[in-house]
Amino acid sequence: MKISDADQRHCWHPFTQHQTEAPTRILTRARNASLFDEDGFELLDLISSWWTCLHGHSHPSLVQTLCEQSKEMAHVMFAGFTHGPAANLASELAEVLPGGLNRVFFSDNGSTAVEVALKAAYQYWRNKGDSERRLFLSFDGGYHGDTLGAMSAGKGSDFFTLFDGLMCEVQSPPQPHRR
Repeated sequence: MKISDADQRHCWHPFTQHQTEAPTRILTRARNASLFDEDGFELLDLISSWWTCLHGHSHPSLVQTLCEQSKEMAHVMFAGFTHGPAANLASELAEVLPGGLNRVFFSDNGSTAVEVALKAAYQYWRNKGDSERRLFLSFDGGYHGDTLGAMSAGKGSDFFTLFDGLMCEVQSPPQPHRR
């Protein structure tokens, strides 16, 4: 089956109205800040594949490090387990964090990180015996991701209007003016 046919039949693309959207462009490779389609056309990846490629695609030292680490262990469930690279990185981060910030929660994306932060704040007050605190605060106009909690914190986006009834209670004052 052709890639375009398989994509149309089986892929559900985020933030896409599939009935009206143009056919998806088929990418075959990526290098540095560029993406290349099946015709060899080069596009600049100005959104870094939604913030996951901050150092560009196929960065040689990152590829080498990933290959070396994957020979030992590519991924393990972190609940109830640990390993040297995670513990060492957490220690290094704790050394440079301000004040009493000395714990690291590893997440694989921004939406999940926001979701965990909301749940940690909620759980903190429950653990202190306060079940009344349910309101979150986020600045108006921010984008925090597309999980329910992250969407709640970024309600200003029209992408999320459909889901208003599922979201957390959030107040969003205007962003402060910068000078």
